[in-house]
Amino acid sequence: MLAAAGQDGPEARWYVLRVEDRADIAVDKLLDEANVERVMLATEAEPKRRGGRKHQSLEPVRMPSFPGYIFVKVVSCPVAWAGLRTIKGVLGPIGGCDNPSPVGEQEIVKFQARIENDPDAIAVLTNALKKGDRVEIDSGPFAGFETVVLMLRDRHRVQVEANVFGRPVPLDVHLANVTKLD
Repeated sequence: MLAAAGQDGPEARWYVLRVEDRADIAVDKLLDEANVERVMLATEAEPKRRGGRKHQSLEPVRMPSFPGYIFVKVVSCPVAWAGLRTIKGVLGPIGGCDNPSPVGEQEIVKFQARIENDPDAIAVLTNALKKGDRVEIDSGPFAGFETVVLMLRDRHRVQVEANVFGRPVPLDVHLANVTKLD
């Protein structure tokens, strides 16, 4: 059954898989062995502390950015979900096995760019945007504002123009904080 989860094809979509507390790395390893495309979304390095004392810090420990969740790309079918549920530590997809909620490819790329500062993910986002495109700001004080791309600043930033109180205002925004509108 787990082989069904590793199938790839045009109908494969991204889903959020819930995992047990502190089982992220073990589940990620088992998914890799089963050839399931997945993204644990990089891990942030946190300094490991011994006994709670700052002066005794050791090497950094890699921690999942979204503990308890792994993004998997699978064909949504009962056999695939049953196969994934056989992995120790997997609780199931968000939305349940009967009606799982898919995640858009662009959202996965945005998460990667935000968490990992992944040059490949940033390149995908940068190539998706050009001058004159309409975008929406996702976070910060201008969240929800529909804007127009003025220019791409560098690999990580884009300059947009927002209409604030009836006046055009140029804003410099991180690339991972905008979503292209159709």
